[in-house]
Amino acid sequence: MLAFTAAAAVIVIVPGPDQALLLQTSAAAGRPAVVRTAGGVLLGIVLWGVASVAGLAALLANGSVAFRIVTAIGAACLIWLGITALRSAVTAAASAPKHEDRVSTGFFLRGLLMNCLNPKIGLFYLSILPQFLPASAASALGAELVLFAIYVTVSALWLFGFAFAAGSLHPFLNRPRVKRSLDSVVGVILLGLGVLAMVRM
Repeated sequence: MLAFTAAAAVIVIVPGPDQALLLQTSAAAGRPAVVRTAGGVLLGIVLWGVASVAGLAALLANGSVAFRIVTAIGAACLIWLGITALRSAVTAAASAPKHEDRVSTGFFLRGLLMNCLNPKIGLFYLSILPQFLPASAASALGAELVLFAIYVTVSALWLFGFAFAAGSLHPFLNRPRVKRSLDSVVGVILLGLGVLAMVRM
């Protein structure tokens, strides 16, 4: 469990589209929205874990057509987020929305959608997690649930810690010049990841 916790921490902390999205959300709407976004990302991780335990992730990975469909939708989602960030950089939209509850809910759904359509999370549960399971099939399910809980806990600590830290930087990140630069970098990263995922299909 200690080895898996260390491996999970490394995988979770490695920069990726989740952190990019959280930073952009902090610049656009501040701490409440970025915390909601982190909650959506975490729920996506939980849903992939549940699918893995239920065998749905394995079925998806083995079915090439279904896997390609999910990958294509996920890539399109990343491309859409990237284009949205680049448009924000061009228009220099720096003001926070007025309807915070409604907007925060939208950011929650955005984080959830991005992770639910990211098959790499499902592949993590199918490729890395099984390496830490016991050889006995009788105890494998219980061990899988424990490792699943560890991964979710590590993800939650990192995501919400990162979200609170990014949220405290909102006054700085929301400066027009900083926000334009951040939106441009995040837009290029998300757009590039989406195009790369589309090409690798």
